[in-house]
Parts: sequence; structure tokens; C-alpha cells
Amino acid sequence: MASEPKDDSIDSATIAAAAAEAKRNAEEKAAKDKQTCEKYVKNGLNRNVTVQFLYDRLLNLGCKPPENLIRCLDCKDNQRGGGFGAVEEIEISPTAKKINKDDSCAQTKKDIDALLAKQRDKGAKLRLVPEIYLCQQHLMNETHAHEAMVHELIHAVDMCR
Repeated sequence: MASEPKDDSIDSATIAAAAAEAKRNAEEKAAKDKQTCEKYVKNGLNRNVTVQFLYDRLLNLGCKPPENLIRCLDCKDNQRGGGFGAVEEIEISPTAKKINKDDSCAQTKKDIDALLAKQRDKGAKLRLVPEIYLCQQHLMNETHAHEAMVHELIHAVDMCR
């Protein structure tokens, strides 16, 4: 009885199944990271005295923060805990492009420099959108999230002043 030769190659169905599994795991992790981040933000706004003080400071200065001022975003491979603000072009013509709110943490220095050059060369009008985002997949714990919120709220207070 001759044995059949063993084929060590991986077939395409196995590769596709592995890719689908990896994608599903990544989506589950992103959803869990977002849920955890949103819990940290809620706890910070409701329980962290420094976060509450800075938020109240914005109100006392006359700057009513926009709804959802602090958001949790997937910042991909950008290795930071969060950020403040995004630059967008004010619509003065039908061709003016606004940033995608869900993608603001992807706005690179190159993107911002291009908008500033457009403002300088073509007279485009820009504005800083008051927005705080936390990079949900890079938060180590709740303390780290609150520290990032405090840091970014200081920028918001400075902008308000």
C-alpha cells in the first residue's frame, strides 16, 4: 500500500478563511476599543474634576463646545493618544472641500500645509474646527484617556481665549 505524497502547500480556501477570520477579529477589536474609549470619555466628563473644570472654563469664557466635542476615532497606525482640532476650508464656492469628520485624525501635516498654501495663494478661507479626538486603539487605560482629554481641553481653552 503506497502512501500518497503529502502536499504542504496551503490552498486558496484556507488563505481566504484566514483572511476573513483576521478581518473579523480586527473589526471586533475596533468595536471593543471604541466602546472602552467612549466609556472613558463619559467617565471623564462626569467624574474627573480636571476635565470638568476645563469644560466649565470653556463655558465661562463664552465658548459653548459643539455637541460631541470629544470623540473616539480609529487613528490607524498614527501613534498618538489623541489630538485637537482640524482645519477645514469654509465653503465660499461649490468646489470648497470640507474634511470628513470621521477622518480628522488622518489629517496630516502635509494636508494642513496644502490647505494653508491654498489659503495663501488662492485666498481660500480656512477655520479651525474645535474638536478633540482620542485614538481609541492607542489608549493604555482610563487614566491615559483622561490625561489626553485634559491636554486637548487646554488647547480648546487656549483657542477660546
